[in-house]
Amino acid sequence: MTEHSSSNNHIIRRKIKIDAGILPRNMSDSSFLKKEEIILKSLHNHNIFHERQRVIIVGGMPDGEKIAQKLLLDPERYDIIGIFDDRVNRLQSVDHTVPILGNIDDMIAFCRRELPDTIIIAIFDAGKNRLRTLIRRIIVLPVNIYLAMDIIPHADSNRGRPEITLLPLSKVPLSGIKYIEKFLEDKILSIFFIILFSPIMLIISILIKLDSKGPIIFTQDRYGFNNKTIKVFKFRTMYVNLEDQSGAQRTVKNDPRITRIGHYLRNWSLDELPQFFNVFGGSMSVVGPRAHAVAMRVNNEMYEKLIDCYSARHKVKPGITGLAQVMGLRGEVSNKEMAQKRIDYDLYYIKNWSLFMDFKIILKSVYICLFKRDNAF
Repeated sequence: MTEHSSSNNHIIRRKIKIDAGILPRNMSDSSFLKKEEIILKSLHNHNIFHERQRVIIVGGMPDGEKIAQKLLLDPERYDIIGIFDDRVNRLQSVDHTVPILGNIDDMIAFCRRELPDTIIIAIFDAGKNRLRTLIRRIIVLPVNIYLAMDIIPHADSNRGRPEITLLPLSKVPLSGIKYIEKFLEDKILSIFFIILFSPIMLIISILIKLDSKGPIIFTQDRYGFNNKTIKVFKFRTMYVNLEDQSGAQRTVKNDPRITRIGHYLRNWSLDELPQFFNVFGGSMSVVGPRAHAVAMRVNNEMYEKLIDCYSARHKVKPGITGLAQVMGLRGEVSNKEMAQKRIDYDLYYIKNWSLFMDFKIILKSVYICLFKRDNAF
């Protein structure tokens, strides 16, 4: 045990070995261990709008139960959804003040359906490997995630009560003012570009109908925010009987499935203009990680199985263009290294988002579409 001092009392923290290695490589940073811990009872103060927080606790008796009891003392601020723990069968026979809802897989499935505001990991005696594995499974979720740290009074001090502190592991991206800025950016720009490109879209629609049989618009299931499936709109660029709705078959240079007009549309990225309607409807953003088809593969392996923490890129809405694309990673993905680089850029974008970055990406995207179209096919 190691001694820790404060102005109010002397305390001992139960020793948990924490270092940057508990986070995935592409989601860690040098400032992780310098983050200021917060006291459990002040968690509400870190909510910008001070709304009632919906909380999930990972870990049952005794640690998770201890946290549940403390939060239940303030029902106007906290709504405890329940406890999830891989030891669910053993915990079912133990009385808890909140329901035991399942294991970690059940929790992830729950969060994909209905997001909480906060997840608190409360397993004080977890070994480093167990903690690392657990965090890597949870950190892909677009919620605030904290690691609870147990604190007890120092033996020679009778002053003060024991407290539990929380170490922030992951914060909701684009929350508070940033969310409002991004929302307004998408609404204003989508309306502007729909009006600007409406004559061009009308001409393209006519050319597609004249060029080959089939619908003007091609829709495809792709991953959206929080891994939800969304319908993404594109101008049809392939022959109807050769289209791949799943996205499992990657488009390659001189692909025989592409129509005559389709080659021009894809080369100039004009096939993606209908996605501004996706942005206006709220399922996409102008800038963000590119929307991947649900069956997208790299070397015949599913993307999410090949790349560590792949679904963390779905913490924000997908974009028509993104940081990876303007950094030269546009077009065919032929190997794991290229796929990993794309994800790394996506996660960097999510972590460091700003309006300035978005407008810089938009301007670079326009330049690439006009002058650097080598990988567009």
